[in-house]
Amino acid sequence: MTFDDLPTLRAVPTVTAAQMAEVDRITAQDLHIPVEILMEDASRQIAVAARAFLGGSVSGKRIVGLVGTGNNGGDTAGALRHLIGWGARVAAEVAAPQERAHEITRVQIGRLLLVTASPVAVVHYASQSGTRDLEADLILDGLLGYSARGAPRGTVATLIDVANASTRPILAIDLPSGIDPDSGAVPGPAIRAAATVTLALPKTGLLRPEASPYVGTLLLADVGIPHAAFSRIGVNTSRLFERGDLVRILPP
Repeated sequence: MTFDDLPTLRAVPTVTAAQMAEVDRITAQDLHIPVEILMEDASRQIAVAARAFLGGSVSGKRIVGLVGTGNNGGDTAGALRHLIGWGARVAAEVAAPQERAHEITRVQIGRLLLVTASPVAVVHYASQSGTRDLEADLILDGLLGYSARGAPRGTVATLIDVANASTRPILAIDLPSGIDPDSGAVPGPAIRAAATVTLALPKTGLLRPEASPYVGTLLLADVGIPHAAFSRIGVNTSRLFERGDLVRILPP
């Protein structure tokens, strides 16, 4: 499956960062669907999107994941694990020491290490020994999620600049790192993605005109959040994925 094979939609609901945070809370606390389950769904969808971006096969391709400390970093590490199983050669550039990452992200990095034959070559902590060469067939951007605010700083900002300078295609996860999720504003360094796979629903800022050069082709992935969670905030998603669980959003 390639991008051209994906079903398309032109008009979809969007959510602000605050709305998405509430949906995540409802899903985990009220509907008893833990974050770990949603992350596994997201990880596989990201891997599927990466395979579609690369023309339907990742066999022999080198894919580098930029892994932040939050859930987007966990999604990225999980996606790399799936991609290994599909024949890709992968590496992770981790933006912070392991102890600073969310527990669930540390778990995903650990799982990635367990399925690789050469863990030293696969996971590299950029904050401790500098950024390595990002030469790859595809870079996954999992540095910052929808809860991030303000201009990226430190190692995250460096990784954004190095990724953009590499001129390699970038697939952003949920939203390009550095983009404001609500306004689409770019207050500092920001990933310029060839494509973005956003999770559950697009964040409002992704459809703003000023964000377009950073978002690229916009994909939407079903990650298993029930319709009931969105209905609690007044958003109807009941038929959103009836043609497929990974769709391409056409420009308005």
